[in-house]
Amino acid sequence: MTTIFVCEDSLDGILTGVYEAWDSRLGHENVRLQTEAEGTLELFCQYRPVRRDLEKAEKVLRTVRRRMGEKAREAVCYAAACTDERKADAIYRLIVLGLSMADGTKAVDCLQNPAVLLVEKLRYKAWHEAERMLGFLRFEELENGVLYARMEPPYAVLPLIAPHFADRLYQENWIIHDLRRGQAAIHRAGGGWFLTEAEALSALEKESRSGTEQEFQKLWQAFCSSIAIEERRNPRCQQNLLPLRFRPYMTEFGADRSRTVLN
Repeated sequence: MTTIFVCEDSLDGILTGVYEAWDSRLGHENVRLQTEAEGTLELFCQYRPVRRDLEKAEKVLRTVRRRMGEKAREAVCYAAACTDERKADAIYRLIVLGLSMADGTKAVDCLQNPAVLLVEKLRYKAWHEAERMLGFLRFEELENGVLYARMEPPYAVLPLIAPHFADRLYQENWIIHDLRRGQAAIHRAGGGWFLTEAEALSALEKESRSGTEQEFQKLWQAFCSSIAIEERRNPRCQQNLLPLRFRPYMTEFGADRSRTVLN
């Protein structure tokens, strides 16, 4: 009988599932991981719910980094951010493969293995989305001086992009709010950043922006409009470079987020 470990759909949840599945000693061929998002039960399977445990998740991640290298650690983190019902078990199979090899760093290159190939595909999708968010994310200064940014990415890339802004905006207080998942990354000036549930931050969307922020937004929108050449306006081409889904929270599109202002 196959034992299915049902874990939370998050990096920590999946890594906790990896820890529990390995620690069960049931045999790798007799266990499988899946996320809570999957609701269909299978016959002749035993289901074990897994409660997220940050200490166990950190142990697994440290082991992956030590035995399989930074590339494997990055692949696991990025793949876990994607939306795919197969990702939890694929990550588990990759880790099992890596820890069984004399040189675990070679595991991520075994693309003939279906699980490794899936992890690599998911890693690329999450990486591509994270890279786009680094360019399309827009911060707004609130009246209290905090920089506030909103986004609704299809993948859970918030933990992947937060370190970039913690380094880039080290001396600023800022918040990045993932509206789709109800999470926020919060950074204190001169300190570190952390993830938190964002229910209490919903009021920030309606909070007034500082006078300086409003002035610069108008200037930026006027600049973007002034450099446009109407005769060369090509909305379809523009959407290839800047898809519509990124525009709701981009300053340069003003109140009408669907309009085009750039060539």
